[in-house]
Amino acid sequence: MSYQHIDGLLAVNKPAGVISKDVSRWLVKRIGKVKLGHVGTLDPAASGVLPLLLGRATRLQDFLLELPKTYEFDITFGSETDTLDQDGKVVREAPWDHVTEGDLRVALERFIGDIEQVPPIYSAVKYKGKPLYDYARGGDQEAAAAVPLAELKRRVSVSEFELLNFRPGSSSFRITCSKGTYVRSLVRDVSETLGTCGTLTRLVRTSAAGIDLAQSHGLEGIESQLDGFASLIVPMAQIKTGLAHWSCPDPLATAKLRGGQNINVAVETYLAGLSDESDQALPSALSKSVLLISDKGAAFGVGTVRRNESGRVVIALKRGL
Repeated sequence: MSYQHIDGLLAVNKPAGVISKDVSRWLVKRIGKVKLGHVGTLDPAASGVLPLLLGRATRLQDFLLELPKTYEFDITFGSETDTLDQDGKVVREAPWDHVTEGDLRVALERFIGDIEQVPPIYSAVKYKGKPLYDYARGGDQEAAAAVPLAELKRRVSVSEFELLNFRPGSSSFRITCSKGTYVRSLVRDVSETLGTCGTLTRLVRTSAAGIDLAQSHGLEGIESQLDGFASLIVPMAQIKTGLAHWSCPDPLATAKLRGGQNINVAVETYLAGLSDESDQALPSALSKSVLLISDKGAAFGVGTVRRNESGRVVIALKRGL
């Protein structure tokens, strides 16, 4: 079977103990060299949803990275490591037995919404052109200590932060957050809010790019289905990009857009082509990018939409797929 012309998304359930690039390399060894990209990395110790984009679907990566992600994780209170997870060495200890379930629930509320977050020193955030983990692993303690982490803080968004299970000294949580959110930093900050310290001891990404864990495939399952590999792929037209989908009304409209020509249609025709009624509210429907779907149902590009002087809707191909 040829895998070279497969375009779409493969949802992998990454096991703990491997880096995200290892999953890409593992797949290439089995299907051959293909254009491949993943939607957000996972720490080596983390497991869960790792969406891989194949072929022309890699051109949708920036849209998918903007979508929220959901994680389930555990905090063990009372000790903190240099990596903020269980793979590091303990650098701090503090009493934890004063933390109650009520205290914890109140603390979580402080982290819902837009927050500023200082990245961990063991992260891919760059300082002077180098990822922070290079400073941490380089053996030069003075250079690592001189990195101004507080100046590298970033604004992220947390839409949900839920306590799943309270246990003395260790509790489980679920969070839905924006791109760029470091769960390890949240572990540090939540623990400090409670007057103690903590370490991330389990991390599972349960949703990313509109894909849930139940829809993802383990490596053994993928290997056992290589003969039917195409059946594991989410076609581009079905990938949840966060974009409204607009279906061309006829082959001529599809051909013109594919060829780089703009088309203009009546407002009613444009609204009728939108896939979801929630996308059809004016004027927002006329001020967004759309995923262009051919008259045969295949995604072929990202389009821009505007209103012309006569009131008709002008659609242009912004990025071909």
